[in-house]
Amino acid sequence: MSTTSVVTAELVTYRYEGLDVAGHAIGTCWAVLKIRKAINPKSVALPSSLAKSAVKLAAAEMKSKHAK
Repeated sequence: MSTTSVVTAELVTYRYEGLDVAGHAIGTCWAVLKIRKAINPKSVALPSSLAKSAVKLAAAEMKSKHAK
């Protein structure tokens, strides 16, 4: 029974690490968007390109975390 609970805990932790990384990436992109908009409101990047870069950043962070 003890082994099962340890494996379950590890799986849940692994699952939510990905969400954590994605959340940080989206928060970072949101902050960058707000700063850029405050500095120069006419040349703000499109939200779709920011979303793509957030996904790429999250994937890169996940790969680097699991490569350790």
